[in-house]
Amino acid sequence: MVEYRGDAERLASEAMKEDVSKSLKLLSEASEASLKLLEDSYKRGLEEAERRLLEEFSNLNERVKSLKSKLDFELRSRMAEKRNKFIEAVLAEVRRRLKEAKDEDWYKTYMESVFRALAVEARELGALKVMVAPEDLDLAKSIASRYPELLKVSREPVDIIGGVIAESQDGTVKLDYSLDLIISRNEAKLRYIALKALIE
Repeated sequence: MVEYRGDAERLASEAMKEDVSKSLKLLSEASEASLKLLEDSYKRGLEEAERRLLEEFSNLNERVKSLKSKLDFELRSRMAEKRNKFIEAVLAEVRRRLKEAKDEDWYKTYMESVFRALAVEARELGALKVMVAPEDLDLAKSIASRYPELLKVSREPVDIIGGVIAESQDGTVKLDYSLDLIISRNEAKLRYIALKALIE
């Protein structure tokens, strides 16, 4: 510490200069420390904000992906449902048209060939009971009259589009010559044709 002698005013002035100098130095150090704390705090706040922002973005991104998957699934489900309804409508139309077309010559020819095949079977199995759709009863009786000992037309109709279902008298053998069976065997092909028509 400096020792001053003499002038008291000068001594006070020097002391004040020294105090001011120390105060300014302390103030400068405090200011630098405050700025460093502020800068560190700002960096930490910025890092936390960035972390939260990235976290929120990640959460939103996952929600968007989930929503997209859900919408994709719903869209595929609705498309499949509409496609299936269309195909079912096409198959229903096929059945309806076949039923309407039974008045045409091809159907009588088909029934005659079925009855011939059944007569051959009946020679081995014995007389067969023949069942047809209600509207085919007269046609069936007319054709069966050619094979009186072999084929007996049942008065009880069967729920089919057309054709014939026959069975042995004891019910152990069943023969299906129905149009329904033909449609069923070709259903995959019919569905493919309907789907192709829908796509094109």
